Amino acid sequence: MRRFLMMLLLLVCLPACAFAAEGDPLLSVDDLLSLEDSYDAFLDELEELIVERGLLSPEEREAWRDAQMGDFYQNGGYGSILVNYMPGVLSYIREEETLMQLSTRLADGSTLYVDTMRRYTPQDSSLSGLMLTLSMTDESGVPLDVGFALSSASGVFLKWDAMESAYVSVGASARSDGETVVWSDQTPAQGAKNPTISITIIDPDTQETLAGATLTLIVDGDGYRVDEGALSAQNPG
Repeated sequence: MRRFLMMLLLLVCLPACAFAAEGDPLLSVDDLLSLEDSYDAFLDELEELIVERGLLSPEEREAWRDAQMGDFYQNGGYGSILVNYMPGVLSYIREEETLMQLSTRLADGSTLYVDTMRRYTPQDSSLSGLMLTLSMTDESGVPLDVGFALSSASGVFLKWDAMESAYVSVGASARSDGETVVWSDQTPAQGAKNPTISITIIDPDTQETLAGATLTLIVDGDGYRVDEGALSAQNPG
């Protein structure tokens, strides 16, 4: 197990292109998502160790974990892992570099989840936009096989194109079966309204609309902020 974790650490600490054969695409966000469980297990052990060694206070454990997972996605999986003893260092972590999970309970008892970043600043983000990874579980917490349709009156959506090895625009709406979709827009103008992203949950077999939700972003200076209550279920009817 420890040997596997060391190999995983080498993978995430080196540029993705070092492992790509000629003509192969670079790792996408969805590739990184496939590694998330293993990377999470590695962080569990590392977190226990650095707390034990006095390099991280128990009060900062949750913030440290958010920062590491954010760096994992923000820097394509080859960013640094912060284990230095620097009191208050987490206060320097930008919201653009921290991951968060939003959830909302729907009328039938199921739960919609959206994994995203806490902030997106178009002018200096290394990402193409705001990462959105959607999933659902039933009342018992069992994952549901559903599709998602996203739309917004502002900005555009992007999806990963393996042939181009890049995220490409698909317009003002996008479909997803659980793969990551990115919302992108320009730097907000002064007095700009808060953007909203409509999410429709769809039965993959019948294409029937099952439920809906709204993700509301907050215009904050030269970027967009995602608050804890940003995701809400739409009232039926």
